[in-house]
Amino acid sequence: MAQKNRLGWAVYLAGALLIVVLVFFLVELFSFNQGSSGIEPVSSGAYRDRVDALLAIADPANAEAAIQRYGCPACHRAGAENGIAPSWEGIAERAAERRPPMPADAYLYESIIHPEAYLVEGYPNSMVPNFGSRVSDQELGDIIAYLLTPDAR
Repeated sequence: MAQKNRLGWAVYLAGALLIVVLVFFLVELFSFNQGSSGIEPVSSGAYRDRVDALLAIADPANAEAAIQRYGCPACHRAGAENGIAPSWEGIAERAAERRPPMPADAYLYESIIHPEAYLVEGYPNSMVPNFGSRVSDQELGDIIAYLLTPDAR
């Protein structure tokens, strides 16, 4: 009889745990907003102070070393043809129009530091998620300054 009672409690406990898990699943399922794009509204001053400070110390001529060090060409040059990441060719003009009223330099900063904030249609979020903590301010400024030039490729 004691064996039967222990088995009964185990069944009740397993059933209760299953119900709790099911409730959490349903809450998550119905609270997921499929209609939202996830894109936060922006202002023309978004990131302004930070970007201005980075560009004040930037030298686009030094960007190539950082670009090579972090392997950026793998996705933005060769991978652009395969839909991994957008090409840099003409990026300054496109960046100025991506998230109005955000200017091109702020958009580039956000795309590097917070790549999940806005995804270009047709491209996955393939940016290294911790890139912002790996790159120095000097390198980040240099890269942004370079991407704003007509030489960016």
